[in-house]
Amino acid sequence: MRNAVNDGREIISVHYACESLTDATDHPPTVSCIAVASLNNGTREAFSLADLPVETDAVGREISLLERFYDYLSENRESIIVHWNMNSSIFGFAAPAKRYCFIASKEHPPYRPSDHLLYDIDDIVAEMYGDQYVRHPKFYNLASLNEVGLYSFLPGKEEANRFKSGDFGAINSSTTTKARANLDILRALLAGQLRTQRSSGSVRFAGQQIDAVDTILTIGQRMRDVERELSRRHGGRPTITVADEYDAQDLLKGLFALFFEDVRPETWTPNVAGGAARIDFLLPSFELAVEIKRARPSMTARSLGDELIVDRDRYKTEQRAKHLICLVFDYDGILPGPRGLEADLSRESTVEGLAVTVRIFDR
Repeated sequence: MRNAVNDGREIISVHYACESLTDATDHPPTVSCIAVASLNNGTREAFSLADLPVETDAVGREISLLERFYDYLSENRESIIVHWNMNSSIFGFAAPAKRYCFIASKEHPPYRPSDHLLYDIDDIVAEMYGDQYVRHPKFYNLASLNEVGLYSFLPGKEEANRFKSGDFGAINSSTTTKARANLDILRALLAGQLRTQRSSGSVRFAGQQIDAVDTILTIGQRMRDVERELSRRHGGRPTITVADEYDAQDLLKGLFALFFEDVRPETWTPNVAGGAARIDFLLPSFELAVEIKRARPSMTARSLGDELIVDRDRYKTEQRAKHLICLVFDYDGILPGPRGLEADLSRESTVEGLAVTVRIFDR
């Protein structure tokens, strides 16, 4: 995909709206609008039931809609097509094709794009950042997290309701918005600036773009190796040990500086309930806050969760941080079930406007 963009190859986004599946009990759902948008020249076009006079019979209007869409695809047959979850036979490219064959009494649609030209943006993001890269509904939440404009956006259920009422203009606007938003998400992804619940963009290091959150987590994972190397000093010099959270902060600050130009330690957040919380590190370019904890004998899964909720609620008031990463160093194995615990805490702590990632290093 990146090579195609660099080569100037045409990339178009496709999104469509249709009748509710619950209403289409004995026929393929009626297609109300198909929108396309071009990455290269920024043009947008919608093929809608609203395009022809209302006196035109409904079947004729829909056949015209679909044939104009297939003509567009045929004229752009070398273009890469990006979409959002249009892989299935129910919601994917196969659905308008089935509808066309049903109402036009044809065996095949006028044109079918080659599978190797079709790219699902949801699949691409999930492959890079995991299936839980953002909460459901994924498209809306990912677009919102990346400040993609959704001014005329309607959920699929609402588009189906507008179909019932004949409000094809609203459906047209919503579908066109989604086709354009697909490209905005793709641009952010290719530029290394896409934000997810697990990522806040990428940093350039040694000529490569590497994910900022993964970089922090990897540094945390290798902290123990660094600590061990520091304990092996040349010529019998005194060993350097990491005995508490402050030592860990000092060491991490130096490691972070290898990858991030702007690392601000111990940034105080605004007062909350009469007190103030201290973020161990703030990376303002990525709107990332990093909290460091070392497990202690008195720490339990519940107490860690309680601490994290307090941290989360305080950090949510810090407008420069949209993602909180909590690095928990538990080399003595105090916390039981660390993999499940970190997944549960990450999920339960994440709220609108602040993603939370918890990573427990127990070995």
